[in-house]
Amino acid sequence: MYENIEPNSCNPPGTHLEEISHADNPHRSIEKAIIMEHRFAFFFWMKWRNLLRDKNLLKQPAPTLVTIDWHRDLAPVPDEQKSALEQLDQTNLSDVANYVWAQFEQTNDGHILCAAWLNLIGDIVLLQNTTDYQQSTVKDMNGNDHAIFEFRDFDQFQEFMLDRNNQNIFFDIDLDYFVHGKGKQQYSEDFNRYSDEEIKEVVHISKPVFQHILPNIDGVTIALEPGYCGGIVNSCQIMDQFHSQLFTENNNWKHL
Repeated sequence: MYENIEPNSCNPPGTHLEEISHADNPHRSIEKAIIMEHRFAFFFWMKWRNLLRDKNLLKQPAPTLVTIDWHRDLAPVPDEQKSALEQLDQTNLSDVANYVWAQFEQTNDGHILCAAWLNLIGDIVLLQNTTDYQQSTVKDMNGNDHAIFEFRDFDQFQEFMLDRNNQNIFFDIDLDYFVHGKGKQQYSEDFNRYSDEEIKEVVHISKPVFQHILPNIDGVTIALEPGYCGGIVNSCQIMDQFHSQLFTENNNWKHL
């Protein structure tokens, strides 16, 4: 394996990283990471949690993960991987990126609970297209509980979020949420992407849930996942509409 020439400042392959303003603090900036494969979100959650801790900006044990995804992406962490995660040198970004690329589930469904195991994220709130409401709990390496709340109904998700007092949030979205049907190598007969109007029904800056969470967002991860979106064209079209719902053409948050 070749040593990375910048082990402490590299990003995972296929990543586009942008600096944006914090939605509630004009004197702060945060990052928005656009990734091809969802598992690399782990890398950024680790980086951002550590920065929040080091800058005394962490107001809760770990940031709440608010994630929108067609799939649940909650594959349990294999026992043999738990010790490997604990031994990761989190200051060596090159090693972490390589580990995520080579050792995480290639189906991109194991990164969330890996992050919870290391307490990089706290509670997990998931809007998905797979199951009706359910709640569960997982423990991290120190025995702390992390609650998982899963929703399929948007209104129920919104109502739940409005009752929470999250002070640190990582906002994560997999663009394959915005498809009808499912598939990757083969697609179901009803497979097609959401129309622009259907995307607006879910993501709109004026919706109470976004008014509530945006001021507390400390990082944004967006997974393009073209294989699950029906190809790169679909993925890019979804991205264009989704992104325009929250950001201006100058990449600033739309007015809250």
